[in-house]
This record gives sequence, C-alpha cells and structure tokens, in this order.
Amino acid sequence: MWVIIRWLRNNAYPLTTLFLFLFSFNLVLKYQVYQHSLYFNQSVSFFRTVDGWRSSLTQYFDLREENDYLKEENLLLRKQLARNYFNHSPSFDSTFVDTITNGASRLAYRYHHATVIRNEFRKRDNYFYINQGSVDSIEVGMAVLSPLGAAGIVTHISDHYARVMSVLNSNFEITSWIPNIGLRQGAVKWDFKNTSSGIIDEINRSEAIKKGQDVLTSNYSSIFPPGTPIGKIDRVVNSEKSQYLQIRIRFATDFKRLNHVYCVKNLFSKTLDQLKTEELND
Repeated sequence: MWVIIRWLRNNAYPLTTLFLFLFSFNLVLKYQVYQHSLYFNQSVSFFRTVDGWRSSLTQYFDLREENDYLKEENLLLRKQLARNYFNHSPSFDSTFVDTITNGASRLAYRYHHATVIRNEFRKRDNYFYINQGSVDSIEVGMAVLSPLGAAGIVTHISDHYARVMSVLNSNFEITSWIPNIGLRQGAVKWDFKNTSSGIIDEINRSEAIKKGQDVLTSNYSSIFPPGTPIGKIDRVVNSEKSQYLQIRIRFATDFKRLNHVYCVKNLFSKTLDQLKTEELND
C-alpha cells in the first residue's frame, strides 16, 4: 500500500498533467462541433477497419464450416430450381419479375453481396454490421438474407458500412406463409430464448399446423421477396385457454455463423409506397 502511495506522490505532476489534458480534450470534443465530428468519423472508420481485420481472420479459421454452409445453400437452391421447373411457381424463383407492364418482363429485386464484419446475438435488441454502404447502393429498409434465409433489415448506413436489425431483435417481425396449407397469417418474432428459435402468433386453432412444415415470407411484405425461408415448425401447442395456437419455429439462418449475406432491393418499393400514401390521403 505504501509503495503505491509513494509512487503516486513521486509522479503527482505527470499524472495531474495527463488528467488535465484528457479533461480538456474531452471538453473540446464535447462542445466543439467540428472537432467532435472529425473525431467521431475517424474513430468509426478505425473501429470498422479493426472489425474488418477480425472478420477476415475469423473467415480464415472457419473455412471448413463455411464449406459445409455453402453445400447446404447449394442444396436449397437445387430444390428451388426443381420446384420452379415442375410447378412454374414464381414464389420459389430466385429472380422475381413483373410480367404485367406492357407484356414485358421487368426485374423486381436486385441483390447486393456483403460480408458481416460484426455480429451481435446475446442482447435483447441485436444488430450486425456489413462492409457495404451508400456508395455500394445499400439503402435503409433493404432486406438482408443469409444464404439459407431471412436475416434482418438495414436500419442505418454510412458511405462504406451499414447496420442491420437482426431477426434476433425485439422490434423485428415479419408476416409468414406456410405453403403446405396455403396459410398467410400471423407474424414471426424472436422468442428471446436462444438464437435459433422464434414464435408465430395469432394463428387460429382450426389451422392444420404440423411440426416440420416450412415457414416462408409471404407476398404481403414489400421488403422481403416472397418465398424466402424463415424456418420450420418445431412445436405446436393447442391450448383450450386460447383461441390461437402456440407455435414455435426453428430459424433457417444460423445467426451465430453469419458471414456472407445479400442485401435485397425491391425495385417497385417506391411505387408501392406512393400507392399507400395516396390511399391514406383519400
């Protein structure tokens, strides 16, 4: 104890100088707009660069798992192609087109590849960050998909980075479609228990929901392409005390292993928003 006191007494002047310098520096950043903006931009760039280095290192050591992940993605794509070929259903196509306008096909969704450089999954409101921003045509409100299913929605962007609200967020929900029974009802939410499970609420007890059924995004969403995998039914409880089923699902996306994602832009979103605005004004 006396050694510490003696050290503090011998270094009192340098420590006081350092304290005053840090205090003054903090005041400058707090009350000077230009210096605060400069410091914030530089610090964000520095930490994102560090996140990028860490992400690259993690990718190198996860090559074996990433290879298995790509195999699963290829299997899913092959299944989708088979359904398209036999059923001619646009709900499972990876390219969605509008065949109404002047009888000509028009691309409805555009995909942008991105890499996750920072991922949160232990909080109640989780986000992850990607290495693409406004310079790369990323916009707020774009859907974000993992190779196997829905992952989140872009909420904030900078020039070269973007923040994405994860499905593992208390504010996230999406309308569901269960193709086995043709049901477009209810909303998928995270159940806060672990990174792999969610719930579907407001499904009537009369619906024939069974374990193992696919849960996809419905065409009611103007953000996610219809037919995007969300998960599979894991458990169904029919309680006599409620008029709704208690449904748990297992997410298609492994949120602990998010690496490569796709940002999806609905090319007709502005038209849809304009129609909604006109409807509200009528």
